[in-house]
Amino acid sequence: MAKVLVIDDSQDMLTLLQMILEKRGHHRVTTCHNGAEGLQVATTDLPDLAIVDVMMPGISGYEVVRQLRANEATKNMGLLILTARGQPVDKEAAMAAGADGHIAKPVNMDSLLAEVEALLERKQQEALQQAPPTPMARPSVPEPPASSASPQMTMAFFSLKGGIGRSTLAVNFATLLQQIAPTILWDLSPNSGHCALYLGLRPEKHWGEYLENPGTDVAGLLLRHQSGLALLASPPVPGQSGWFRDEDIENVLRQLHAAGRFVVVDMPPVLNSAATLILQRARRIVLLTGDDGPAIQTTRFTLQAIQEWQARLLVVRNAARPGSHPLPEALQRLLQTPLQGDIPYEPMQPEAAHKGVPVVALQPQAGFAVGMKRLAKLALTR
Repeated sequence: MAKVLVIDDSQDMLTLLQMILEKRGHHRVTTCHNGAEGLQVATTDLPDLAIVDVMMPGISGYEVVRQLRANEATKNMGLLILTARGQPVDKEAAMAAGADGHIAKPVNMDSLLAEVEALLERKQQEALQQAPPTPMARPSVPEPPASSASPQMTMAFFSLKGGIGRSTLAVNFATLLQQIAPTILWDLSPNSGHCALYLGLRPEKHWGEYLENPGTDVAGLLLRHQSGLALLASPPVPGQSGWFRDEDIENVLRQLHAAGRFVVVDMPPVLNSAATLILQRARRIVLLTGDDGPAIQTTRFTLQAIQEWQARLLVVRNAARPGSHPLPEALQRLLQTPLQGDIPYEPMQPEAAHKGVPVVALQPQAGFAVGMKRLAKLALTR
């Protein structure tokens, strides 16, 4: 989902393009009737991409493109020229003005959507390549207000739907909190969780050892990431370590908070006694949802099941797959609840996992990292 600006003096063309881009492309579309208005909107709204007609009264589309390329704030946006003429010379003129592409009228809507998606993807990749390499750069996270400077906080990342990116978000969230105060990430998956993998750590120590001997010092089971983040890892072999009693959950949480101010729990996709107890103890519950049919259904039922903790809930959409996604407003109507966060798809996740460095540290300016920082600020200050 991107912000798209369409500039054309034809109201019919504006209506058609807006409908196609919103309904089929799931983008946020702003329309303008002339070049002067388009330039003003582009420099204030800063869209990801603009589609500009050539023949307009006043400022031509070519001049609009030239001015956008000359402006520091808009020089890197995607720019497509729309023209009634499709000769090679017209394409050359569009490219000479600074456009990324050239679309001839009458517009084939399938081709237009394909061109828009390809250009948005290319621009995202260019932005990542142009960013300076910053392995383990210190992400900028707003400090919580002074009134919350000392209390310990348990944060639970929860979803009854698998494959939704829960561990990815929990790892990145905990990495951000580590920049504020000592933080422990607890991977509570009973089926060989992935938090250690995403942090480049070997789960040589894990909570299964505590279950085998409840007298074990939990602090001695923690793994340390280069960021300073501590991890209580999941057992690497599923099903061999049993499960937690309520008193075990209480004891582990107490020991983890003795070692750090923040405890982030990557919850299992179940709502059993242990999970319920952690949700009861959590200061914030980040309920993750996708936007496909099964994810929406699961989230709606989950909201009913945990409605007693609604005041501590943050409902967050995670785009765990590439491609188009519904607008937040549409998803909120389907879920029948507000979204407090919307995390975009991040193509760098495989590279980050390979390096053992979360995206928020590897590329702090990426859209995913920005979304995670907003979520962290909301969780700390709400």
